[in-house]
Amino acid sequence: EEVDAQIKKRVDEAKSRGCVLRHVANINVKEMSVGIKLLEVPDHHVFAVNPPSCECVRFFTHRHMAYPLTIQGPSAGADSTASALLAELLQLMRGKSSPRSVALSRTGSSASLKSSTSVGLLPQLGKK
Repeated sequence: EEVDAQIKKRVDEAKSRGCVLRHVANINVKEMSVGIKLLEVPDHHVFAVNPPSCECVRFFTHRHMAYPLTIQGPSAGADSTASALLAELLQLMRGKSSPRSVALSRTGSSASLKSSTSVGLLPQLGKK
């Protein structure tokens, strides 16, 4: 009951400021860190208005710092576009241990990525 009271207090305080609580994960490739926090987000933020059973991933990159690239989709079932895309991007990033490890080649009108190494930038979580 103590935890319930603490969460209710946080929900009420966030609401009084026009916010809601959301679990937000952060993956920082440069610092090789991963974290999940329960944060207040404004009630008009994409994380606040995202429907239940839906995932939302935002990428802050050199080109997308002011306006992050946002991918949103269902979080369960065969159509799990957001979480599947995130998994593919993380797998691709594992191959980027050096500038030569992933080469972008252009054939016709489509681009393809070719990985020349399996050395990962991020350590595999859970492995010791």
